[in-house]
Amino acid sequence: MHGYGTYKYTSGAVYSGNWEKGKQQGIGKIKYADGSSYDGQWHENLMHGEGEFVDAEGVHWPGIYVEGTFESKL
Repeated sequence: MHGYGTYKYTSGAVYSGNWEKGKQQGIGKIKYADGSSYDGQWHENLMHGEGEFVDAEGVHWPGIYVEGTFESKL
């Protein structure tokens, strides 16, 4: 996959955004089956850069993500 597109995972998650060589890369949004989501920057399938995670309870976590981990608020 390369360019912009949407992919529906067997887990129920749906990702819409940029792809590079088969990996989530650049800007994109994913919505997980439990209702949580992440909208922001990606690097090699990981949340990486500025973005916002919303957990299943609706709590927003805007900030900086590094290799899939929340690092700091904006």
